[in-house]
Amino acid sequence: MLEQDIAEGRSTMVVGSSGGRISTERCDLFRSVAGVTTAGAVLRTIELRSAGGRPISAVLVTPGLPVLQWPELPDLTPGSIVAPSTENALTIGVPTAVIIDGTEHHLTAGGAAISAGRISSLHSMVMIPSSIQNVASECYIEATPGAEAGIVAVAAAWFPATEGARTIPLVPGKPAGATSQELLSSSPQLWVILCAVGTIVFAVGSSVWSRRHDFAVYQQLGLSHRGSLVMSLVESTITVYIPGAAGILAAVVIAAFGDVRTEALEFASASVVMFLVGTALVPMASALICISVGRSSAGKL
Repeated sequence: MLEQDIAEGRSTMVVGSSGGRISTERCDLFRSVAGVTTAGAVLRTIELRSAGGRPISAVLVTPGLPVLQWPELPDLTPGSIVAPSTENALTIGVPTAVIIDGTEHHLTAGGAAISAGRISSLHSMVMIPSSIQNVASECYIEATPGAEAGIVAVAAAWFPATEGARTIPLVPGKPAGATSQELLSSSPQLWVILCAVGTIVFAVGSSVWSRRHDFAVYQQLGLSHRGSLVMSLVESTITVYIPGAAGILAAVVIAAFGDVRTEALEFASASVVMFLVGTALVPMASALICISVGRSSAGKL
């Protein structure tokens, strides 16, 4: 769900100014700010025509905007342009003669977008990255999950509201309680763990109950209540704690070598703690069953 939020652009914000006074140089500098994935702005629209004279929708942008618009794009080589999937006049990797503002140029499309893109107004636009610095009406900034608040504060300092700038999310936020972190926090993990512990207690109890006559014989042969507890602890260690420890170790190894996000690690950690606390009840419950069953069966014998 977090990956889907990122793909939709929920961590992307727009710094806009109706007066078109957003510095593209400062917008480009956001790419070096901690917590920012990429940033970019539209410099201006371009009159672009194919060699056959067909008009092509195109915009001149700062280098960070194509990656923000289409995250699935590969790394682009310097000087290459990006064509949306709807544009077939430009062949990927092949220099194509086009007319830009009345002058002929040869452009090479370095990648073709697969998705529709995050910025709806630029869905069908060919993007031509440029290092030219100018002013723009909007600066798009993508933050890493969890860093949005800090980036908004930096944007407010760099683009003051007194100058007509305003920072808003590119995609409207979800309703309260529906963010990825809050969904994980409110997920029924406690009930899942309690059900798992209950199943383990039931399994151990059933195993002890099926051997109640054996415990009666053990007590007749001199096995004390303490011995019954030790036997229960040993059995629980073999059947519960050793497999549980192996599972936790496997989870740690996977987390160490895999791409595991903070939210998933927090969820796993909370689940492990509740599991260990819950399974601590298993030896005590089984020991009580052992003692009571053994005592009653021994009296019958």
